[in-house]
Amino acid sequence: MATEFAADRGVACQLGARRTLNWAKRLNSVTLEGGRASVGPKATRGALYIGGGTDVMAATPLTSYKEDVTVRLLTTFKRLLSEGTLISGSRLPAERELADKFHVSRSSLRQALKVLEIIGVISQRVGDGTYVNDGTSSLLCEPLEFLILLSGISFDELIEARIIVEPELAARAASRASVRERTALRHEMQAMKQNAENHDLLSQHDLEFHKIIFNAAGSRVCGMLFTVVHQSFHKLIEFTSQMVSVHHTLAFHQRIYTAIVQGNAAEARKRMTEHLLDVRDLLSRAHQQQESSRLENRISELVVGPPRHRKKKHQN
Repeated sequence: MATEFAADRGVACQLGARRTLNWAKRLNSVTLEGGRASVGPKATRGALYIGGGTDVMAATPLTSYKEDVTVRLLTTFKRLLSEGTLISGSRLPAERELADKFHVSRSSLRQALKVLEIIGVISQRVGDGTYVNDGTSSLLCEPLEFLILLSGISFDELIEARIIVEPELAARAASRASVRERTALRHEMQAMKQNAENHDLLSQHDLEFHKIIFNAAGSRVCGMLFTVVHQSFHKLIEFTSQMVSVHHTLAFHQRIYTAIVQGNAAEARKRMTEHLLDVRDLLSRAHQQQESSRLENRISELVVGPPRHRKKKHQN
């Protein structure tokens, strides 16, 4: 009798343990240590820990199953980057190994890696593997640029931000620019003059001119942010800016360049402020001219009517 009771109680305990384990798995709160599952203070709800080793990437907490797997993986990658587990130039483990470490399917992993590649965080090299890019990847600027463009931020708001920050960056560049940076600045100044009639090339060299100033100022944060602000600004005013006198704008760039290469911080600050205020005024007038032209065309259509096109006779 006692033996049968003990056996029954053992079976019940095993069934109870299985139910507890299955319940814990559903809550995603199981700790696996040395190949053994346990529910304890370490296993908190919403976190999965893989123990039994020193691999930091293997000890990655994953959030609720309800959360999108791709978002979950992107969040994990960001954490690994912020902790320094992944750094620029790091080679990621093979796809199968990564999928096992993160406990996701390989298709979900591929989707997350593709997103990271599109935004410029990683590069997948055929036959060589997947590597973490450095911060100079131009693709990394794209998400912030889209954010600015999709937020409906006007060129007035962008130019205001530039007026607040860029004069100080120019002043710092005058004090800190290296010989190499001053040479690069001169090269871009000459390129702008040589391509004054080519709007696309002029815009490209104008952006490089300002990027050199941002980097020479010694603030990488401002350099990254205002490179994106400058690019977004150019996209917003792409058509309007063609109405602005190129030679007029180049004269301001020349004054900024001269102040920086001479190491005159106060003059560089002053010239950059003048340049940006001038850009704001010129674009405001150009915008008013565009609106006036649209209004005149609309009035003309209302009075005279839209232009009529003769119908072409069909040939038999």
